Amino acid sequence: MRARSLRLAALAAAAAALGGCAGGGAATSYDATGSVLAVYSSLPLQGSAAAGSTQLVNGEKLALADAGGRAGMFRVGYNSLDDSDPTTGRWNPGVTAQNAKTAAEDTSTIAYIGDLESPATAISLPLINAAGIAQVSPASPYVGLTSSLDAGQDEPERFYPSGQRTFLRLVPGDQVQARAQVSLMRSLGVRELYVLDDAEDPFSLPLAELVAADAQQAGIRVIAHEGVALVTGGVYEGEARKVAQSGADAVFYSGAGTGGAATLWQELHTAEPRLRLLAGSAALSESFTAELGPAGPSTYLTTPVMPATMYPPAGRRVLAEYAREFKSPGDGYALYGYEAMSLVLAAIRRAGAHGNDRRTVTARLLDTRSRNSVLGRFAIEPNGETSFSRFAVDRIVRGMPVFDRMLDAGS
Repeated sequence: MRARSLRLAALAAAAAALGGCAGGGAATSYDATGSVLAVYSSLPLQGSAAAGSTQLVNGEKLALADAGGRAGMFRVGYNSLDDSDPTTGRWNPGVTAQNAKTAAEDTSTIAYIGDLESPATAISLPLINAAGIAQVSPASPYVGLTSSLDAGQDEPERFYPSGQRTFLRLVPGDQVQARAQVSLMRSLGVRELYVLDDAEDPFSLPLAELVAADAQQAGIRVIAHEGVALVTGGVYEGEARKVAQSGADAVFYSGAGTGGAATLWQELHTAEPRLRLLAGSAALSESFTAELGPAGPSTYLTTPVMPATMYPPAGRRVLAEYAREFKSPGDGYALYGYEAMSLVLAAIRRAGAHGNDRRTVTARLLDTRSRNSVLGRFAIEPNGETSFSRFAVDRIVRGMPVFDRMLDAGS
């Protein structure tokens, strides 16, 4: 497990220092004040994640507008916060912590929609949970947020200082994506696998470990699992040569497509052009795929965001409405934002006169069963995990991700 637990503990300590405690009465009061409730959203609205985050925010706005700004007997307001650093464009731990603290200290807050990145949720969740506020993430697949399976030390308990679960996500967790990856490998005829993860990112390790374990169980020989320190400007010829000489016919990489990931990809392809190069959804960005060059056609990326035509009629209607309202096409990210807000509003309505009681609204969210949504029919498990299990596989065509096939990791 390398030094993952220590690095995760350090990140948690940094979050506490940056954000302080949940603050004021919000940490002990579980009733939102009055008949006007607030829903906060925290997403990176700059940099490479801006396009997807903008779709999420617009989807949240559209869902609230479609509900007339109300849920049952309560009016609902919306506050969109940016958790990115204006200099780098990437999410920033200090900004994330401050956003969570702002929401936690607002006595009208009933729900928090965020984050896009698992490390960001690891910072915001303890602060939001301490205030008893429900948190709905449209992403954040890190397994330790909901389960102890292959998680870090004291996880998931350390994310829930109140002792009560308040978090749920709409995308499948790492354990489901691992199954999808192995299903893809079997369809590609992979026999010998080399697993890599970004050693600079402790949140990438569980997916790599889960893929390695599932691949072995499926009869795929895992030659090695190694962490690689990926940095911008790094050189990875040695690592690529080692992989090529191992006899592997495929590489699975767990980590973001930032830093030196594209360089690693290029050097792997140069060292052995026959290698199939697989990665999870964290790597999927146009800034990454645009840099792959000749390695692009050998690349397979899994993502829970599907083409518009793969969503049910209700989802396609919302995407048509999105295009009219925002004068640009909507995609799966818009639907995840729409459903995150819709789910919160439904929970408030189901709570009836207790729609401003944070505990009751959280309970209604976590007992979501067989919900028919714009994303499809799904349920929320008691630990906050979603029942969704479908993943799209994207190939790279002229530097752009293009849908190739659909996998259901639940079947």
